[in-house]
Order: sequence, then C-alpha cells, then structure tokens
Amino acid sequence: MNLREIMELRDRLKSDLAVVEKFLVIAKRQGLAENGVLQTLSSDGPHQKTLAPLIRDVNKDYGSIGKTIVEAINLSPTEFTIVDVDEVLRNHLNRPLERSQIATVLARLARQDKVQIIKPKHGRRGATYRRLHE
Repeated sequence: MNLREIMELRDRLKSDLAVVEKFLVIAKRQGLAENGVLQTLSSDGPHQKTLAPLIRDVNKDYGSIGKTIVEAINLSPTEFTIVDVDEVLRNHLNRPLERSQIATVLARLARQDKVQIIKPKHGRRGATYRRLHE
C-alpha cells in the first residue's frame, strides 16, 4: 500500500465515521438512547467503530411487539384503554410504540379471547378493555 492509497483509505474512513456520527445523533433524538437500544460503541481501532448492538436490536424476533404489549397489559389496571397501555410502555418499560401498533395487537388479542372489549370504540372515544386471566 502506497501513501496515496493510505490517504484515500483515511478519507473514506473519515467520511464513514461522519455518517455514523450523524446516525447516532438521529438515534439519540428519537429516544433510542433512553430505552436501552443504543449501546456504547465498541472501538476496534482509532477509526473503526461498530453499530452491531443497535442493528441487532432492530431485527427483533417475530412477535416481539405483541409480547411487549402483553407485558404492558399485565402492568396496566384490570380495565384499561390504549392510552393506559401506551403510558405503561413509555413510562415503565421504556419501549414507546405507535398507538396504531397497540390497537392492532389489542384487536388480535380480543379475537383470541385474551382480552375482552368492555366498551367498543365510538368516534374519537377509544375502546375499553378488560384483561382476562389464562
């Protein structure tokens, strides 16, 4: 490797590092640092850093959202709404999800008779659910 190739490699690594730094800023802004997803970068050298812990967490197993919501339901009152589940996810489990995701899982759990709909949704008023013990 000659000096010119080394300098080109250094410049590419600097560019890659700048992209990674921008990604980290975006991830921190979106709250990934607070919920334990973003982990400390491991350094293998002066210019190499990896994001393996973050990438591994993004590719969660199938059904992990449902399992998380079931855990939040167990921490919620016996009668709850989507808002209650959302608050538990954000405040206690540090795993914020979109309310549409929560509603989808609750509808599926209602079809599976794992939760009962006490009051169906009507207009802007959301449904009220009851946790059923298995």
